[in-house]
Amino acid sequence: MRRRHWLGLCAWCLLAVVVEVGLYLSYHDHDAGFHWFAHFYAGASAALLLMSLVSWRQRRPVGLPLLWVVAAHLYAMVPDLLFVTGIPHQPWMDVFLGHLTIHYIPGANLTLFAIFMASFAVYLGVISRAAGANDDATMAP
Repeated sequence: MRRRHWLGLCAWCLLAVVVEVGLYLSYHDHDAGFHWFAHFYAGASAALLLMSLVSWRQRRPVGLPLLWVVAAHLYAMVPDLLFVTGIPHQPWMDVFLGHLTIHYIPGANLTLFAIFMASFAVYLGVISRAAGANDDATMAP
């Protein structure tokens, strides 16, 4: 790969890390160890499953996968962002990837981590098969 491509890829990765650190710090007064991870796992799991579907349909990995994860994490956090502006949590806010329900899931973050890892495995399986299919297509006479 060209050097410019690698620099661009590194810039996107660095941006994702900076955004996630900022989001983690935004929970400093609200049990960041639980809340950030809970909404990260929920968002990342949803993003990975959506990325799996798109990759399966397109037969190739999605572009900028960390952007998908960060965007889904932000989506999962919307009720907390609204809470900061004075809007209390309400049951309808579960449309944001189960924002309230995941607080009461048995096993808490351990269960959410298991779901995240399963979603990651699905995505890796899909892109692995897509890569194999593309290799077979390029090797055909």
